[in-house]
Amino acid sequence: MSDVSFNLKLPSNMNVSRLSPFTALCCLILVLGTFSGCSRYDFYDGEIFDCDCGYMTWDGRNLNMRMAEVEQLDSETFRYHIVADVRTRDEREAREEPRDVILTLSTALNGATTTIDLDGGDDALTIQQVESAGASLDWTMSGATVLIEVRDDKHIMNIASLSATRGNNTIDAMGEVTFDLVD
Repeated sequence: MSDVSFNLKLPSNMNVSRLSPFTALCCLILVLGTFSGCSRYDFYDGEIFDCDCGYMTWDGRNLNMRMAEVEQLDSETFRYHIVADVRTRDEREAREEPRDVILTLSTALNGATTTIDLDGGDDALTIQQVESAGASLDWTMSGATVLIEVRDDKHIMNIASLSATRGNNTIDAMGEVTFDLVD
Protein backbone atom coordinates (compact mmCIF):
# COMPACT_ATOMS: atom_id res chain seq x y z
CA MET A 1 0.00 0.00 0.00
CA SER A 2 1.12 3.41 -0.67
CA ASP A 3 0.81 6.40 1.57
CA VAL A 4 -1.28 9.14 0.15
CA SER A 5 -0.79 12.61 1.43
CA PHE A 6 -2.54 15.73 0.53
CA ASN A 7 -0.85 18.99 0.55
CA LEU A 8 -3.46 21.71 0.51
CA LYS A 9 -2.31 25.21 -0.18
CA LEU A 10 -4.65 28.12 0.11
CA PRO A 11 -4.22 31.08 -2.12
CA SER A 12 -2.50 33.90 -0.37
CA ASN A 13 -5.46 36.26 -0.75
CA MET A 14 -7.89 33.86 1.06
CA ASN A 15 -8.38 34.32 4.83
CA VAL A 16 -9.54 31.51 7.09
CA SER A 17 -11.61 32.89 9.93
CA ARG A 18 -11.50 31.30 13.32
CA LEU A 19 -14.04 31.73 16.09
CA SER A 20 -12.88 33.81 18.96
CA PRO A 21 -13.20 32.09 22.35
CA PHE A 22 -15.99 34.51 23.28
CA THR A 23 -17.98 33.74 20.11
CA ALA A 24 -17.50 29.98 20.60
CA LEU A 25 -18.74 30.27 24.19
CA CYS A 26 -21.83 32.23 23.09
CA CYS A 27 -22.64 29.60 20.44
CA LEU A 28 -22.25 26.81 23.00
CA ILE A 29 -24.58 28.58 25.45
CA LEU A 30 -27.13 29.14 22.68
CA VAL A 31 -27.09 25.46 21.66
CA LEU A 32 -27.34 24.24 25.26
CA GLY A 33 -30.15 26.69 25.99
CA THR A 34 -32.07 25.52 22.95
CA PHE A 35 -31.84 21.83 23.84
CA SER A 36 -32.49 22.31 27.54
CA GLY A 37 -36.06 23.40 26.70
CA CYS A 38 -36.80 20.00 25.18
CA SER A 39 -37.54 18.27 28.47
CA ARG A 40 -40.41 15.87 28.99
CA TYR A 41 -42.81 16.55 31.81
CA ASP A 42 -46.05 14.88 32.76
CA PHE A 43 -49.13 16.59 31.39
CA TYR A 44 -50.57 19.08 33.89
CA ASP A 45 -54.24 18.38 34.30
CA GLY A 46 -55.09 20.74 37.10
CA GLU A 47 -56.09 20.30 40.69
CA ILE A 48 -59.26 19.10 42.30
CA PHE A 49 -60.28 22.13 44.34
CA ASP A 50 -61.60 21.77 47.87
CA CYS A 51 -62.22 24.92 49.95
CA ASP A 52 -61.59 23.10 53.27
CA CYS A 53 -64.78 24.70 54.57
CA GLY A 54 -66.48 21.55 55.81
CA TYR A 55 -68.03 18.43 54.39
CA MET A 56 -71.23 17.26 52.74
CA THR A 57 -72.57 13.78 52.17
CA TRP A 58 -74.88 13.62 49.14
CA ASP A 59 -76.74 10.37 48.49
CA GLY A 60 -74.15 8.48 50.56
CA ARG A 61 -71.09 10.03 48.86
CA ASN A 62 -68.66 12.58 50.28
CA LEU A 63 -68.49 15.65 48.05
CA ASN A 64 -65.62 18.04 47.39
CA MET A 65 -66.60 21.41 48.80
CA ARG A 66 -65.96 24.28 46.38
CA MET A 67 -67.32 27.32 48.23
CA ALA A 68 -69.14 28.48 51.36
CA GLU A 69 -70.19 32.11 51.49
CA VAL A 70 -72.54 34.10 53.69
CA GLU A 71 -73.99 37.54 53.04
CA GLN A 72 -75.84 39.67 55.56
CA LEU A 73 -79.07 41.01 54.07
CA ASP A 74 -80.09 43.03 57.14
CA SER A 75 -79.41 42.98 60.90
CA GLU A 76 -81.05 39.55 61.38
CA THR A 77 -81.27 37.98 57.92
CA PHE A 78 -78.47 36.10 56.21
CA ARG A 79 -78.12 34.28 52.89
CA TYR A 80 -75.85 31.23 52.81
CA HIS A 81 -74.39 29.83 49.57
CA ILE A 82 -72.82 26.37 49.43
CA VAL A 83 -71.27 24.90 46.27
CA ALA A 84 -70.14 21.26 46.15
CA ASP A 85 -68.86 19.01 43.34
CA VAL A 86 -71.28 16.08 42.78
CA ARG A 87 -69.04 14.14 40.40
CA THR A 88 -67.87 10.74 41.60
CA ARG A 89 -64.24 10.26 42.57
CA ASP A 90 -63.56 8.45 39.26
CA GLU A 91 -65.17 11.30 37.31
CA ARG A 92 -63.03 13.88 39.16
CA GLU A 93 -59.81 11.91 38.61
CA ALA A 94 -60.68 11.48 34.91
CA ARG A 95 -61.19 15.29 34.77
CA GLU A 96 -64.71 14.98 33.42
CA GLU A 97 -66.77 18.13 33.04
CA PRO A 98 -67.83 19.72 36.36
CA ARG A 99 -71.24 19.14 37.92
CA ASP A 100 -71.95 21.22 41.00
CA VAL A 101 -74.82 21.32 43.43
CA ILE A 102 -75.65 24.76 44.84
CA LEU A 103 -77.60 25.18 48.07
CA THR A 104 -78.88 28.65 48.95
CA LEU A 105 -80.54 29.30 52.30
CA SER A 106 -82.00 32.69 53.26
CA THR A 107 -83.12 32.94 56.87
CA ALA A 108 -83.42 35.17 59.91
CA LEU A 109 -81.28 34.16 62.88
CA ASN A 110 -82.43 34.17 66.50
CA GLY A 111 -79.37 34.66 68.68
CA ALA A 112 -76.15 32.66 68.76
CA THR A 113 -77.83 29.37 67.80
CA THR A 114 -80.77 28.92 65.45
CA THR A 115 -82.48 25.65 64.52
CA ILE A 116 -84.51 25.70 61.32
CA ASP A 117 -87.00 23.00 60.31
CA LEU A 118 -88.02 23.39 56.67
CA ASP A 119 -91.02 21.70 55.10
CA GLY A 120 -90.97 20.41 51.54
CA GLY A 121 -91.08 23.14 48.91
CA ASP A 122 -90.05 25.92 51.33
CA ASP A 123 -88.48 28.66 49.19
CA ALA A 124 -86.02 29.58 51.97
CA LEU A 125 -83.77 26.72 50.75
CA THR A 126 -83.16 26.20 47.04
CA ILE A 127 -81.11 23.41 45.51
CA GLN A 128 -79.80 23.58 41.98
CA GLN A 129 -77.43 21.34 40.03
CA VAL A 130 -75.28 23.12 37.44
CA GLU A 131 -73.73 21.20 34.55
CA SER A 132 -70.54 22.44 32.87
CA ALA A 133 -72.32 23.56 29.72
CA GLY A 134 -74.31 26.04 31.80
CA ALA A 135 -77.50 24.00 32.01
CA SER A 136 -79.09 23.94 35.44
CA LEU A 137 -81.41 21.40 36.99
CA ASP A 138 -83.59 22.34 39.94
CA TRP A 139 -84.09 19.93 42.82
CA THR A 140 -87.23 20.10 44.96
CA MET A 141 -86.41 20.23 48.65
CA SER A 142 -88.58 17.67 50.47
CA GLY A 143 -87.58 18.72 53.98
CA ALA A 144 -84.56 19.80 56.00
CA THR A 145 -83.30 20.43 59.51
CA VAL A 146 -80.48 22.94 59.81
CA LEU A 147 -78.66 24.27 62.90
CA ILE A 148 -76.70 27.53 62.54
CA GLU A 149 -74.21 28.64 65.18
CA VAL A 150 -73.04 32.26 65.04
CA ARG A 151 -69.59 33.23 66.29
CA ASP A 152 -67.64 36.49 65.97
CA ASP A 153 -65.42 35.24 63.15
CA LYS A 154 -67.59 32.55 61.50
CA HIS A 155 -70.96 30.90 61.13
CA ILE A 156 -71.20 27.11 61.33
CA MET A 157 -74.08 25.37 59.59
CA ASN A 158 -74.91 21.82 60.56
CA ILE A 159 -77.21 20.22 57.99
CA ALA A 160 -78.69 17.50 60.20
CA SER A 161 -80.96 16.22 57.44
CA LEU A 162 -81.88 17.23 53.93
CA SER A 163 -84.02 15.40 51.40
CA ALA A 164 -84.34 16.52 47.78
CA THR A 165 -86.05 15.14 44.68
CA ARG A 166 -85.49 15.60 40.96
CA GLY A 167 -87.71 13.48 38.73
CA ASN A 168 -87.73 9.96 40.16
CA ASN A 169 -84.44 10.49 41.99
CA THR A 170 -84.57 11.29 45.72
CA ILE A 171 -81.39 11.89 47.69
CA ASP A 172 -80.57 12.44 51.34
CA ALA A 173 -77.80 14.83 52.34
CA MET A 174 -76.11 16.01 55.51
CA GLY A 175 -72.99 17.89 56.47
CA GLU A 176 -71.30 20.68 58.32
CA VAL A 177 -70.09 23.85 56.63
CA THR A 178 -68.04 26.72 58.08
CA PHE A 179 -68.56 30.22 56.70
CA ASP A 180 -65.45 32.28 57.47
CA LEU A 181 -66.25 35.96 58.15
CA VAL A 182 -62.63 37.13 58.38
CA ASP A 183 -61.97 37.27 54.61
